[in-house]
Amino acid sequence: MGIVRKQSIIGSFWVYLGAGLGFLTSAILLPHFFDAEQIGLINLLITYATLFAQLASAGFQNTITRMFPYFRDESKKHNGFLFLTLVVVAIASLIMIGVYFLTESFITENSSKSGNLMQEYSYLIIPLFLFIVFFNIFDTYTKALFNATRGILMKEVVLRLLTLCLIICYIFQLVDYHSFMHWYVVSYGIILLYMIVTLIGERQIFLQPDFSLLDKKMVHELFQVSLYGIIITSASIVVINLDRIMIEKLMVENPLAQVGIYTTCTYFATMVILPNRPLQKITSTLVAEAWKFNDMKQLQTLYEKSTITQLIIGTLVFFGLCINLDYIFQIIPEEYSAGKWVIVFIGLFYLSDMAAGVNKDIVSNSPQYKKLSHWTIALIFVIIGLNYVFIPSYGITGAAVSSCVARILYNFVAFSYVHRKFQLQPYSYKHLLILVFGLLAYAITYCVPETNYLIANIILKSGILTLLFCGVIYFFHISEDVDDMVIHALKKLKR
Repeated sequence: MGIVRKQSIIGSFWVYLGAGLGFLTSAILLPHFFDAEQIGLINLLITYATLFAQLASAGFQNTITRMFPYFRDESKKHNGFLFLTLVVVAIASLIMIGVYFLTESFITENSSKSGNLMQEYSYLIIPLFLFIVFFNIFDTYTKALFNATRGILMKEVVLRLLTLCLIICYIFQLVDYHSFMHWYVVSYGIILLYMIVTLIGERQIFLQPDFSLLDKKMVHELFQVSLYGIIITSASIVVINLDRIMIEKLMVENPLAQVGIYTTCTYFATMVILPNRPLQKITSTLVAEAWKFNDMKQLQTLYEKSTITQLIIGTLVFFGLCINLDYIFQIIPEEYSAGKWVIVFIGLFYLSDMAAGVNKDIVSNSPQYKKLSHWTIALIFVIIGLNYVFIPSYGITGAAVSSCVARILYNFVAFSYVHRKFQLQPYSYKHLLILVFGLLAYAITYCVPETNYLIANIILKSGILTLLFCGVIYFFHISEDVDDMVIHALKKLKR
């Protein structure tokens, strides 16, 4: 338990440090020194590369997590598990390279009509997805060896530091955009190389084939777990990235620039879900432990507390974004103001996830875990249908509305299933009060007069909103966890 707690704390630190670096690069520097079309290209290349990487992984990220314990034996070089994994992923990667060449015309079709950058740089998808897929495999393998923080450090911090260095080189004209794009892809290769070299140094790279454990039953189990892994992880990645692809395909005027504006504005909205990442690492472990002993009372407690705590945090951050919405577009270039409502609707998208608590963890750790794949696939079709309706009429705002509506529907389906199947229901009048208090705090803060200084306005409005909302939450004792945190903080101040 000490290892879990220590790595959770370290991992959370790297996540928040990475978020700060990401904000500096994605929300501040890129919009000021790169064209929206150039930013759109970067994000679209990553989108396609991530999709190809998920398919090329052949579900083995999930397989490593669930099946490696059966192969773990360092004296026997983990029974050839790494060799098997790399062979399968290498074959799948070769297949995906072939798929890329078959679909290249589709990938570049819209771009070739408008004469933008995608057709010129689409070939970078191949090395980019190869670096991503093998990084993910070695990261998951490292986690299975009880080191969950190394991959977080590389992906959240080191990769963003390398990106920051490249942006600075571009600003000072040490590299042009063409060189920037190639070095950007190389940076993914650098973090992959580090993961491999470190594992070699720890003598955990075993490439000798060993099929002694691969009897008929084990092969069947590996196939089932991998197949499910492909479906659920690929579908989840599609859900997150589908809007960018459909914006580029359905918008006629400057599609890549629209993708750039959309992804930049979406980054601000991710602040709503950011606190969930370290919390989820802890709660998912607790949910799995409760299922192990079939402790439904503990699951109910976790469900209730997670929804209340996350809704409080998410509501504060969401209304904090809303109160500073106009100030955000005084910081970044004016052309990005087209994405104002993107921040609002994607913020609601993430707020619904925060309000859902651990409902997906409850399902994923239950005997009915396959239900998640069914819902996720259905979600993809809902998003596609809504995007075809809303994007041609409302542009990037329509894409945000589609994602928001589909995600709220998905979370409602998950809630209904957990309530019906397991008789777990976390919501009460307190959840409604949280939203009402947030709205009231926002309304009062909105009426506060502005100063003539941008930074002063942000600090003033954010501070008043936080004091009003948190004060009311504490006064009405909405959450025991929040009360304990406040009491602990006040004791420290008195000391």
